[in-house]
Amino acid sequence: MSGNQHRPVRPIWLCHLDGQPWPCPAARTALLREYDGDLVGLAVYLAGALHDAVGDLYALNPHDVPEPAALWDRFLAWLDRSRRASSP
Repeated sequence: MSGNQHRPVRPIWLCHLDGQPWPCPAARTALLREYDGDLVGLAVYLAGALHDAVGDLYALNPHDVPEPAALWDRFLAWLDRSRRASSP
């Protein structure tokens, strides 16, 4: 993520700038712009981030890790909504 200031703070996975769960709305916008239509590449990047986040969050507090569906929505589900919004 080159110019994106809305980066994750690890191991808590909150946005560096606004403190929202990462990827926050501003990070999502910046990532879409940075990946310039390469949703597969962005999905691969975010899947790796999701994997890292699960490990980090579990290590911090194994009894308070977000539900898998919530993490899926947070990291990846929004890509499908973005793809549908940009389809003709």
